[in-house]
Amino acid sequence: MGKLRAADAEKRAASGYGPDFLEAFARGLRVIGAFSRERPQMTLSDVARATDLPKPSVRRALYTLTCLGLAASDGRTFRLTPRIMELASAYLGSNMITTIVQPACERLSEKTEQSCFAAVLDGYDIVMIAHSLHGRPDVLAPTIGLRRPAFNTAAGRAILSQLSDEALDAWLEKLQPKVMTDFTVTDKRALRAEILNVRRQGYAVTVQELRRGYHAVAVPLRRFDDTTIAALCIAAWVEDSSVGSSTDDYLAALRDEAQGLRPQLL
Repeated sequence: MGKLRAADAEKRAASGYGPDFLEAFARGLRVIGAFSRERPQMTLSDVARATDLPKPSVRRALYTLTCLGLAASDGRTFRLTPRIMELASAYLGSNMITTIVQPACERLSEKTEQSCFAAVLDGYDIVMIAHSLHGRPDVLAPTIGLRRPAFNTAAGRAILSQLSDEALDAWLEKLQPKVMTDFTVTDKRALRAEILNVRRQGYAVTVQELRRGYHAVAVPLRRFDDTTIAALCIAAWVEDSSVGSSTDDYLAALRDEAQGLRPQLL
């Protein structure tokens, strides 16, 4: 087995993962994660640059993925295959939240004629676990597994609002907010005040902070014991509906679904 690069060895030591940490497995996951909508096909060199991994490691990872049918190659470029979804299906099949929440998203989308999704907090991102599209899916197309920043999204703020003050302050301390539109709030004091306001009112609204042209309304999704586990969110184009006139309607629908789901989420 090849030795770790000095830099990688230092990273492992600093991480505190310990001797049982499988570096090769972690590198393989990094290779999978390098592919995206913007980078659906890449050469070996492209993947090496995207992952900051040595080419021999990337070559072995891509070869293994190809042998397992999780990736395919035309001899020069590599791409993931639909079989990669088996990895996601393991989570989806074992997670009651996704199974129960998906029909709720579909009901909300049908009722409001807007896109609806459910998301969980993962570090500094939200991750979509259920969704239903309506209207303009070309740009408002959250797909299962899609990650978005938590700090400037309604779903993210709805979940963050349920953290304790201490946990929220610790989260904000390490946050590195990036400007995404002219409306993005990046000042941490202002963000904290906004999240606390979401806690008081019980819902979050964002207007063009993630992307110009649409706003979102979200509520925390709680399980039976009152623990917040996700957020339900409706995203709508500003040109399709006025924020002021539609928020109340969206909010009522979101709250009804969240309340109905609560006894089912064990």
